Amino acid sequence: MSRVPVYLLLGLTLVACKKVGSDGSTSASAPDSVSVLTSQLAQARAVSAQQDSLMQGFQQTTQLLADMDKELSKVKGLQSHVPLNVKGEGGGDPQAAYRASLLGKVQEVTVLLNKSRARVAALSEKNKTLGTQVADYEATITNLQSMLEQNKADLAALNLRVDTLTTANTTLASTNAAIADTVTDLRKAANTVYYVVGTKDDLKAKGIIVEEGSKFLFFGHKALVPARKLDASAFTAINKWDDTPIALHITNKPFKVVSRQDPTLIEQAQGSDGKPSGDLHISQPAEFWGPSKYLIIVEGA
Repeated sequence: MSRVPVYLLLGLTLVACKKVGSDGSTSASAPDSVSVLTSQLAQARAVSAQQDSLMQGFQQTTQLLADMDKELSKVKGLQSHVPLNVKGEGGGDPQAAYRASLLGKVQEVTVLLNKSRARVAALSEKNKTLGTQVADYEATITNLQSMLEQNKADLAALNLRVDTLTTANTTLASTNAAIADTVTDLRKAANTVYYVVGTKDDLKAKGIIVEEGSKFLFFGHKALVPARKLDASAFTAINKWDDTPIALHITNKPFKVVSRQDPTLIEQAQGSDGKPSGDLHISQPAEFWGPSKYLIIVEGA
């Protein structure tokens, strides 16, 4: 509820008293005075209402400032700001000091805010640089991964090629081994020759030699010749290139080569006494074994 100031009511009362006579009668201008008094009272009420409104606004402003001060006090890093030598409406005006303190806090908060903005800008720039570096690193990693995948593909192809070559080498080695065995067998077969030494009767009994020709009384001639079919198992196998001596069973009787070899290419070894030792050596193997690989020697012929 609004209140009319007391000094205004007293003024209105004095004006009203001046319009009444000493005898208690009212002058002719009384109605006008009442009208003026009513108008002034209305004005006084209007002024009082304005004062109440200003007072309410002042209280709201004061509360707002208090709330602002309370919230500003929560800011970290803010110093208690109470400026010195503040001059208000009166000496040591507390409201002026309070407003100046609040203003100082606002300014300090502004400084902190500017510092925070600068720090955020610096961090943003740093993050931008880091982002660029991260992008470069990611690109490098992507390239390395691509190279790794390519290397894996190349390695797989190389392993496949190595496996193929290994298989081919194994097959080739087996083929070479087979060829080598075949060559060895062929060389062995080509270099293997056979000989047999025995008496005429013994060799005839074994079917190694036969007599061909006819003889009547003192006419005609029968010759010892190799049989048309010879059994290798009845002979001794040797390598024609080895200087293996052919041993005779007897040394004091002559011998005769019945097969087709040249007997002049046979050398008979002699002992320390100058007599034949019974060992025969082939001087020229290629020429000696050329006519036949079967050598038939008849002892005592």
